[in-house]
Amino acid sequence: MTEKLACKAIIFDFDGTLADSMPFLESIGVQVMMKYYGVSKDDAAIRYKSTTGLPYEHQIKLNFPDHSQNDEAIEEFERMKIERIYDQELSSGAENMLSELRSIGFSMFVSSSTFEPTITEYCRRAGLLDFFVEILGYRPGFEKGAHHFKHVEKEHHLSLDDVIFVGDSIKDYERALGYCRFVALEGMFKELDFRQAGHNGHVIQSLSEMTSIVELL
Repeated sequence: MTEKLACKAIIFDFDGTLADSMPFLESIGVQVMMKYYGVSKDDAAIRYKSTTGLPYEHQIKLNFPDHSQNDEAIEEFERMKIERIYDQELSSGAENMLSELRSIGFSMFVSSSTFEPTITEYCRRAGLLDFFVEILGYRPGFEKGAHHFKHVEKEHHLSLDDVIFVGDSIKDYERALGYCRFVALEGMFKELDFRQAGHNGHVIQSLSEMTSIVELL
């Protein structure tokens, strides 16, 4: 696609989008499912991928509803995540892209299924905090998707017609539907996956492409 997207603000997913953390998260997510639910590695991988983009709490409860060990599994995943999340590298081209977009004048946000203090600390260590107007993370009742989009709209006086959401999962695409335009970043999911899910907009292979597909309103 060659048509540029005119917007005022860009919201970025975190895991798998700004941070190259999905291989790490998938590995511990699969490990926890195998340990607590006795599923095979292949089965766990399918279950993880089909729900990726959601908080792990939701992934577990969707895949293993009402299981007696859900709380333990979720707690172990979050503990393992926090132990190593700060070691995960930024996605290729992320910092340069953010710098260029800021210089153009875009307002930028983070919307994630990871807890906000974790993302804020990651961005602080990576020197990214100044790029973002606000970092929005997960807490019960305040999730990536409608909650975060409506918050940005209300608190920052932005029409969602002027906002783009960038994410790397099918769930990211689904959560943008009806709220704002979506740009898909290839990673765990490829262009064909997004097309089959119904996305007919931009699909990029690298964040560095963002500067060439958006223009400031």
